[in-house]
Amino acid sequence: IFISCAPIMAAVVGAWLPFARAAAIGWVPISSRPMPPPPKFGETAVEDERLLINVSGRRFETWRSTLEKYPDSLLGSSEREFFLDETSGEYFFDRDPELFRYILNFYRTSKLHYNKAECISAFDEELAFFGIMPDSLGDCCYEDYRDRKRDTAERLIDDEADPNASYVPKNVREIMWRSFENPHTSTAALVFYYVTGFFIAVSVLANVVETTSCLPFPGSFQSVPCGTRYETIFFCVDTACVMIFTVEYCLRLYAAPLRCKFVRSVMSVIDVVAILPYYIGLAVENNEVSGAFVTLRVFRVF
Repeated sequence: IFISCAPIMAAVVGAWLPFARAAAIGWVPISSRPMPPPPKFGETAVEDERLLINVSGRRFETWRSTLEKYPDSLLGSSEREFFLDETSGEYFFDRDPELFRYILNFYRTSKLHYNKAECISAFDEELAFFGIMPDSLGDCCYEDYRDRKRDTAERLIDDEADPNASYVPKNVREIMWRSFENPHTSTAALVFYYVTGFFIAVSVLANVVETTSCLPFPGSFQSVPCGTRYETIFFCVDTACVMIFTVEYCLRLYAAPLRCKFVRSVMSVIDVVAILPYYIGLAVENNEVSGAFVTLRVFRVF
């Protein structure tokens, strides 16, 4: 009898030895679950079954008891048997393997996590397929998930509210007009938009600088405006800017669906009034009117 009890006592001591050592050095386990009960002898132990899950070619392994913690979900209920491949003995799912690791981790930890780099719509589809509620999201990921859901909903509302979102232009004029109204429709339209904005900024800055005081002419002690001191340079800059504005206005006038309505619009009037003084100055010597309208170019920024 003494000889047959020795292995049993050794097994009991071996099971509790790590916890005894931890208590001796003052270490407290991080896990919140209680210590496992001591082994019982004389009873038949029911071994847990390990399941193999194949998700689009990527294999995952877990315990049956891990999945059955949530019997209302697909993997935790008997519905998973519909996906069993009897030849290979594994469950096959034609789903996204990258997102499935979040699903399987939920069964293991009882917390659902979300990576904000993932598509929110694809993530919701995977949750709906496996029967998992988004309410199980952990506090660390809930804010990111809610923000992505809100942004997606707002984007869908904007797309539905815009009747021209899915409109396809039929000719060159319609393509040009759509590019002017929405520069983000193509790369060329976006480049032209930034080039025009650059010349608007240069024009406004030049008109501000030419009114400031600069160094006097050689042999004189009286300061003069920079526009007078460097008249040729400012004239070249002004000419380049006006040429760009003129080309833009002519292209808009050509592409406008209703030209009469476009000419009467407020922005069209501002464009003409801001450009016209330059040509008047070329025809009329010592034109004083051009300076009164030059500040209207600021409205082109808006």
